[in-house]
Amino acid sequence: MIVGVNTHLRHWNDDRILGLIAESGFQWIRDDFYWRAIEKEKGVYELPEGYVKWIDAAHAAGLNVVALFNGSNKLYAPDDFNPDAFARAAAEFAKLTKGKVQAIEILNEPANTGGFTKHYGGHWNGYDPQNGETDPWVGNYVVLLNKAAKAIKEANPDVKVIGLGSATPVNFRQLMIGVAPEVDGITDHPYSHRFTPEVIPFNGSPSILKRDGIVVTDKQGSFASMVNNYRKTSKEHEGPEELWLTEWGWSTYQEAQTGKFLYAPLTEMTQAKYTLRRLYEASGLGVTASFIYDFRNDYGGDRFNAEENFGLVHTDLKPKPVLLAVKRFMARTKDFVPQDADEPVVTVFPVENRPDRYPIVWDDAKMAALAKIAKYRFATPDGNTVVAFWSTERAAGDLNPMIGDVEIEGAPEIDTILLEDSLSGEQEPLSFERTGDRLLISNLSIPDYPKLLILNQKSK
Repeated sequence: MIVGVNTHLRHWNDDRILGLIAESGFQWIRDDFYWRAIEKEKGVYELPEGYVKWIDAAHAAGLNVVALFNGSNKLYAPDDFNPDAFARAAAEFAKLTKGKVQAIEILNEPANTGGFTKHYGGHWNGYDPQNGETDPWVGNYVVLLNKAAKAIKEANPDVKVIGLGSATPVNFRQLMIGVAPEVDGITDHPYSHRFTPEVIPFNGSPSILKRDGIVVTDKQGSFASMVNNYRKTSKEHEGPEELWLTEWGWSTYQEAQTGKFLYAPLTEMTQAKYTLRRLYEASGLGVTASFIYDFRNDYGGDRFNAEENFGLVHTDLKPKPVLLAVKRFMARTKDFVPQDADEPVVTVFPVENRPDRYPIVWDDAKMAALAKIAKYRFATPDGNTVVAFWSTERAAGDLNPMIGDVEIEGAPEIDTILLEDSLSGEQEPLSFERTGDRLLISNLSIPDYPKLLILNQKSK
C-alpha cells in the first residue's frame, strides 16, 4: 500500500520540510495547485514560481507527488467551473509537470471547499431529503472529472488521474452515474471525526438513511464495509479498481469551551495508536493508497483549533509520537502482502462482558466503537505469516488491555512465534501449546493499538 502525507508547502515556506518527510520514510506527498494561478489569461498556461520551486524540490528529494488540481476560475464567469476550460487547464498542467507529478486529483472535497456546491446548488451530502432527489452538483462534478481525465490522459498518459473525494454517499452516487475509464482511482477522505478508526459516520441506521438517501456501510458504520462496498459498487458500474484515501487523520487540539465539535481532541499517544490502527486495517483490506493529514501542524498552531493540530509534527517541527509510529509501519510493512490463503487459520477469543463505552449520537444515529478484535493477515517474502491484531475499543481509557486466547489451526510447520509491538518495535517470544497442527496462546494481552504475531516456519 502506498503511504503518503499531506503538505502545505507554500504556506510553510520552509526548505527543511521535504527533507524531513523523505527522512521519515514517506515516498509520496499530496499538495494543492490552483487553476486560477496557472491560467491568469484565457488560453495562457504557466506555473507560478512557487509551484515550480516545490515540484522541483519534491522531485529532487525523491518524492512522488499527488497534485490536487483545485479551484475555479473567474475568467470563465458566470461558469467558474466550466468543464471544458477546466479540462484544458488540467491537461496543460499535466504536460508542464510530466515526470515530476505522478497523480492528479480533481478538486478537493467539492462539497466542502471551493464553492462547487454553491455554484451548482445542493447539499454537502448530495441529496435533498425533501424531494428524495440527487442534487444537481453531483452530476456536474462527474462531467468535470470525466472531461478532465480524458484530456489529462491525452496530454500525459503516464500520470494517474484520481477523483470524487466528497462525502462517501456522494461518491457512491457518482459511481452509479458513471465514471470514465480514464479515471484510475476513487478518492475518499474517511475521517472518523469523534469515532474510533474502524468506524466512519455513515452507518446503516434509519436516521442516516433518511439524511443521505443511500446506505454505504453496514449497520455499525465500519470502515471495512465501506472499503468492500466501494469495490462492489465500482465493479457493478464499471468504475475504477483503485481506492485512494487521500486525506484522513486525528487532531491533538485542546477543547477550550463547551459545544458541538466535529473532531475529538485526542492525546498525542492516542493519535499514534489510531493512525496505526487505520494503516494496518487499510493495508489488510488492500487499499491502494492512504495519505495522512497532515505532516506539520497548520498555520499558527493554535492549540485550541482542531484544524491546526492534525500534524505528525508540531509547528516547530518537534515530532509527535505518531511520526515514529508511522515510520515504523512503513519500514515494517513495505514487503507485506495481504494474505487470503486458507491456512493458517488464526482466531482470537476475547474475554466476555467488556463494557461498550462512550456511544456517540451523530445526526440522531447512535454509534459506538465496534467492540471487537480487528485482525489482518499478511504474507512476507520469506514465506512466513504476520498477523496484526488490536482491540477496537476507545484508546486511553480506565481499563487494562483486553485479554484473549489465540488459536492457530492448520500450521504444522510453525516453529516459533514472536510478538512485536508496533509502537516500540520491540519483539518477544511467545509460549504456546501444540496439539497436532493446532496451536494455542493463552491469556494474550490485546491492547488498543496493533501488535504483530510473527509465525515463523521451521527451516527447510
